[in-house]
Amino acid sequence: MEDMATGEIRLSILWEWLHKGAVLTEGDPETGTKAGAVFTQELFQTLLKQEYEKLLQASDKDVFAASKSTTLPIAREIATVFVLSKIKVPWFIDLLNINLNNLDLAEAKRRIELYIDALTNEGKRITENLDFAEVAKINLV
Repeated sequence: MEDMATGEIRLSILWEWLHKGAVLTEGDPETGTKAGAVFTQELFQTLLKQEYEKLLQASDKDVFAASKSTTLPIAREIATVFVLSKIKVPWFIDLLNINLNNLDLAEAKRRIELYIDALTNEGKRITENLDFAEVAKINLV
């Protein structure tokens, strides 16, 4: 549970940095970023790509091999949408919960879009398991 809370906080901070134009206090030779640069969408995408590649190369002990083609791409999509969303998603866990037991990236993208649309257009969070909820029967069929 502590790891989930840490992930939630880190993604929230990245959203804040990106959408409020945070100025970096240190440079990073690996990305070519200099101290004083603004945290941009491009920098976020670069860092996400680097970290994702590390996870793909990790041993089975650290990242279960089967998850590299199932849940890991979904987690990357969720992190991307969370950080790049124009409005701040209130809970990262919502995006994970709507994808419980889902291993299909296309379906995950559809569920994430449904969530973002409901939040943006109706001010509502989807918290139900979409495999059983009425909203799934109406919007995901």
